[in-house]
Formats: sequence, C-alpha cells, structure tokens
Amino acid sequence: LKDVSINEYKQIFDIVDKIKTLSSTNLNRDRITRATSRTNEISLEEIFNDKIVKFIDKVISNIKARFESNALKFLNCFRIFDVSEATNEQEYGIQEINTIRQQYPDDFNDDLVAEWKVFRKYLFVQKQQQKSAILTQRQQCINLVKNGMTRDMYPQLSLAVEIFLCAPISTATVERDFSTMNRILTDLRNRLTTEHLEQLMRISIEG
Repeated sequence: LKDVSINEYKQIFDIVDKIKTLSSTNLNRDRITRATSRTNEISLEEIFNDKIVKFIDKVISNIKARFESNALKFLNCFRIFDVSEATNEQEYGIQEINTIRQQYPDDFNDDLVAEWKVFRKYLFVQKQQQKSAILTQRQQCINLVKNGMTRDMYPQLSLAVEIFLCAPISTATVERDFSTMNRILTDLRNRLTTEHLEQLMRISIEG
C-alpha cells in the first residue's frame, strides 16, 4: 500500500463517493490533441478498473503477506504441548519440534529433539493420571517456564516455549503497549530511563 500515493488515495475515495451519481453516465475529458474533434470518453468501468481494482489488489496482497500460511503453521507446532493431545507414539511432536528448530537455527541444536522425547513422556503420564486435565496449552507452557527445576532440565524446550508465549497473535496487545508508553512518557517526563519506563508500563498494564 505504500506504493499508492496520498493523491491516489483521495482519487479512489472521491470516485467511490461519486459511484451512485455516476451510475451509467460517461465522463468526458479534454481532447487528446488539437486535431481531435471528438471528446475522449472515460466510462465508469474504466475508472473502476484503473483505480479501484488496483487498490483492492494491493490490499489483498498486503493481507496475504501479513497472514502467511507459514507463520500460522509455526504457531500450530506448539499444539504438541496440549496435554489432551499427547500420545505415546515415537513420532509424536518430532515434526513440530524440527519445524521450530529450523525456524530458529541459531538458538537450537539437537538437544531440543532429545529434550522433547523425554518431556512428551511427562505429558503423556499427566494425561493418563488426569492431573492436568484443566490446564490449557498456554498454562502448560507457563508452568514449564516458571518451574525452576523443569526449566533447568529442559533449557532448550523452555526457550522454545518462551518464544511461543511472547509471540503476538494480534496487534491489539502491541498497540495497547504503545498507547501506554505514550501516556507515560510525556514531554515533562522525557528524562525517564528505559528501565524506569519499562517498570511503569508493567505496573500500568499488569496492575
């Protein structure tokens, strides 16, 4: 959309506003040359195809770029932490763990797969004992990160879970954070350090 100039935006919206009145009427513009005795008519369909259709195509391409299928598939990989879906199969979660590893090759190595093979047994035992039946996938991930012992036992798996928990599903949370920052960091408070600003934002957002 950045390729569309402000003037083109205005033209598009002006055309949309006039669609009802234009109906099937043709628009006339000046002659192309002095030798041309007739006027060059521009139909509503031509204007629509020239301006509005191109604008809609850009909107569609930007939406597709924003919601790439690969990004959604990556988030779906963390479904393996859902206790209700845990199985005792040897291949359970291996493909998803490899996808996470490929997404962040600088952060993970073969230990990630080894840790998962041990941790999935723990999930399966929980499922059988039904101790964590009420825990959601997100709660299970939070417990893995908060528990110091399991965090030490599964360092790479804990890092993968942290990435999942920090991933913004929508822009609403980020926009609220920026609004909070603008509300706190005013002109009179322009000497706040980054550390103090972060603390004040946490108090405001999380209470």
